[in-house]
Amino acid sequence: MKAPPPSAAPAYSPWRFDITPYAWMPSLNGSSTIKGHTADVDASFFGDIIHRKIPKELFGLMTAFEARNDRFAIIGDFTYLLLGASKGGARSTSLDPRVTLGVSANFDATVKMIITELAGAYELVRWGSPAGSATSLDVYAGGRLWWQEAEASLDVSAALQVLLPRRTFTINGTRAVASSGDVTWVDPLVGLRLRHQFMPGQELTLSGDVGGFGVGSEFSWQAVGAYRFHIGQAWGAAWSGMLGYRALYADYSKGSGDTLYQFDMLQHGPIAGLSARF
Repeated sequence: MKAPPPSAAPAYSPWRFDITPYAWMPSLNGSSTIKGHTADVDASFFGDIIHRKIPKELFGLMTAFEARNDRFAIIGDFTYLLLGASKGGARSTSLDPRVTLGVSANFDATVKMIITELAGAYELVRWGSPAGSATSLDVYAGGRLWWQEAEASLDVSAALQVLLPRRTFTINGTRAVASSGDVTWVDPLVGLRLRHQFMPGQELTLSGDVGGFGVGSEFSWQAVGAYRFHIGQAWGAAWSGMLGYRALYADYSKGSGDTLYQFDMLQHGPIAGLSARF
């Protein structure tokens, strides 16, 4: 009886892929200007944003990925956010005080945004052993695409409506709304990333980048710290939990006067996700 032919060895791929869906819970600190009207925003995620009464004004979808081949890597991130701040979280600084301080005045600021990052990375140096403790330092460069749609609105009485600038606000009953429309820009970026493996399956990543340089925004920066811990193997992938913190700042403006749109904002908060490595 003949022995069965040996099974073919699985194809070897020098590439390693990481996909990480995650949640980001950002607070907002800064200012937003829509059609020349400026609002100071100081909204904590757990104190001002998550307690809003309208669920559709709190939504997020985020995914990070990395494709690595030895010292070279392609890294990316996709973020979609819909956030709102009102009352103590957002305050108008450019309207007639009789409007913003009126008994029936209620100011709201909402922003919908997509942030997409793509960069190429190169490992500059590596210490230690993959079987134990190891540290690597990467340099990366690429771009960050921003798309935003922002809105400022006031719930005002009929007596106060006459004080609003009609050329920039749309009056609908007792609601006055100013909308930015679609706003898009691209920031070039450069950064460094430190990866430290305490032991196989336990890794800390610290990364930071700067960008904008007047090409898109005047200036932007980002800092991310994340700790990954191995959970188990399933469906051909190694699964890890991820906990960390992300801070992202941008100072962007276009137009002037009644057409001025400005986003000068720091978004920062904890992140948590699940990573699959193939």
